[in-house]
Amino acid sequence: MLLNGPTGCKFYHSAISDNQMIRQRAFDPLLFPEVWYFGQPRVPCTYLGSRDYVYGSRDKLMDALPYLAGRPASDLICIVNSPGAALIGDDLRGIVREALPDTRCVTVETPGFSENIFAGYDRAAQALLSQLDFSKKTARPATVNLLGLSIFHRNFQGDLAEMTRLLNLCGLEVNCALFAGYGLDAVRAMPEAALNIVLYPESGLTAAQLLEAAYGTPYTVCDGPPVGFSATEALMASLCGRLGRDGAAFEEESGRARGRAYTHISRVHSLSGLPKGVKFALEGTYSELYAYTQFLVGYFGMILDSVSVFCPERGEYKQKYLSLLDSLGMSAALERGLLETDAELVFASGGSIAALKLRKREFTGIEIALPTLGYIDVLPKANFGLSGALLLTEQVLNGLLY
Repeated sequence: MLLNGPTGCKFYHSAISDNQMIRQRAFDPLLFPEVWYFGQPRVPCTYLGSRDYVYGSRDKLMDALPYLAGRPASDLICIVNSPGAALIGDDLRGIVREALPDTRCVTVETPGFSENIFAGYDRAAQALLSQLDFSKKTARPATVNLLGLSIFHRNFQGDLAEMTRLLNLCGLEVNCALFAGYGLDAVRAMPEAALNIVLYPESGLTAAQLLEAAYGTPYTVCDGPPVGFSATEALMASLCGRLGRDGAAFEEESGRARGRAYTHISRVHSLSGLPKGVKFALEGTYSELYAYTQFLVGYFGMILDSVSVFCPERGEYKQKYLSLLDSLGMSAALERGLLETDAELVFASGGSIAALKLRKREFTGIEIALPTLGYIDVLPKANFGLSGALLLTEQVLNGLLY
């Protein structure tokens, strides 16, 4: 990927993507001294200046493209315009054809680079699915694509591994997880899947609709991401029924995981009465809020004190979430800002947890979103599935005890 824009537009995205998929072994700016990288290993840019906004970015693109296409050798070049560059009007595809006539290219020529990540996922999916050649092949039974999960989700690698493991238990194979680390061959094979699974409706629904319109691939939308035992079991039962698979192995695994969680919860509860009745605060999109609220309230018996909504304009699940809060009698949580909560547990991004710490609040912060506080995950973690339910159980119990 090449960002057509000034250097200031690349630093956050390069840092996040390298933390999620590590490319450099040391924080040494001399490892990537090239003018397009500026000491960072990912998201090279054309470092546009004031002159380029007047006369166009062609010269810098012509310099950058041949170099970047060969380091390493690339089958696909993706060019994303920054908001300012999108106003110039350069013919990006024409420039690429001139600089790299034998290389496939996808361009995103809208000023949406400064929008939220979910809108970015939509725009990238639209560009990829409309500009790449996809040869329609016969759908392979028992194969699925995962949509909505991306490298901008806190534990995307662990979540992907857990979903793959659980689907394999049901005799299902992941064909591709769009924008979650799969390569070009897997992306081009997306029409071969028998079903598309939308894990996050805020980001994956548009891609699913495009694939259905172009290739007739049906899709299913999760009732929020599969967080917790009940949500995971419901999803797997639905998939097995729809695709004619046997879920016995998964059900056995789920029973063992539930037993392990119950043993630890029961021991803590017998001594302290916890975690029942503990107040918690939550941050996320509407679908994430729905999933976490159902699990934390329904499974642990905790009380939702405060809610902060990421990207409220992406309100596909807003009414569903409001109905859930109303049924639980916890609608007042929407009226309390996250920074005003006195909850004992806070499930949020590292930035929000840090802001609360600066206010000298006494609580335990549990990171479920980016940016992080810098905790190094040597072992990939998962919030999805059975492993995610066990991890959240561990974090809740230890968060209350220590």
